[in-house]
Amino acid sequence: MKRLRYMLEYLFLFVANGIMLWFFRGYLNLLIAVAMILLFFYAFFSVHLVKKYVSLEMKAPAEEIPKNTEFFIRLRLKNRCWLPLVTAKIFLRTGNSFAGDLAENILALPLRPRNTVEIQYPLTSAYVGNVEVCSEKIVLYDLLGFHSVTVKVQATESVYILPTGGSEEKFVLNDYETGMDEVEESRLTGSDFSDVSQIREYIPGDAMKNIHWKLSAKKDILMVKERLHMSSRKLLLVLSLDKEEAEKTDGAVERLFSFGTFCLSNRVPVTLFWWSDRYHEIRQETAESGEEWRHLMTRLFHDQAGNGYVEEHFRSGHPGKGYILVKNDEIRAVV
Repeated sequence: MKRLRYMLEYLFLFVANGIMLWFFRGYLNLLIAVAMILLFFYAFFSVHLVKKYVSLEMKAPAEEIPKNTEFFIRLRLKNRCWLPLVTAKIFLRTGNSFAGDLAENILALPLRPRNTVEIQYPLTSAYVGNVEVCSEKIVLYDLLGFHSVTVKVQATESVYILPTGGSEEKFVLNDYETGMDEVEESRLTGSDFSDVSQIREYIPGDAMKNIHWKLSAKKDILMVKERLHMSSRKLLLVLSLDKEEAEKTDGAVERLFSFGTFCLSNRVPVTLFWWSDRYHEIRQETAESGEEWRHLMTRLFHDQAGNGYVEEHFRSGHPGKGYILVKNDEIRAVV
């Protein structure tokens, strides 16, 4: 609509100048008429010429950023041609792809001759995930606004928004023991305690499930089975997310991150299973340190972890295994 208006206005001025030229026979009006004709052709051909020399670059400040922290993506629009253009519109797709919150934005910038226009594009995210900034095209407009051409580009930057790990929820390793040890111990027969390093007297605070009841009855004193250190096993976590509500999904990932951090701080490695909406398959990865755990979070966001019947897939591949189930509204042991 604007383009049509500009063309009508330009045509009106050209006709008005032509009438004055016919009426007054002045050289000034003749020069104006020639200039308007030349400007029209210059505007038309300039965008096609500049098109070959335009490029776009993006640069993120860091690969990982905490939640609710403003950061800036640096955009550099470069024109290596000596011809200027009034406007170049960069079509951007920005948002948190993990949370499914993507939006289209248009950024209009002047295109100076043989120069680079640089701006800092501000972004922030209240939820964990993968914040992406992507541009696939730039539209160049001529000086008169009559004509435009599209430049195809492939410029993408992403920043992972990691959990804060500040969950106030208290965890205990009983979840691990219930989810893993009992289901395995139930398979043992008689007094085969192959995972027990020694048997000692009861100390206040020991878990009741570790009491050796038969030996305690014989000795008339509570005796406790001291198991091998938990780091000799791996805690199995299954993540099942319903991503209908971003706030609940964010809370689930926060609980998962806090629980995994807690386990690793107690030297308990964790193996996480999740469903990848990006690759349409169940995936898994083991973390044995805090750094590996943080890296695993970035894989979740990149894979766009979701539900995808992850429990059914896990059970079919690991029959009889106990695990910790993490969902939007709970985290519990499953035996």
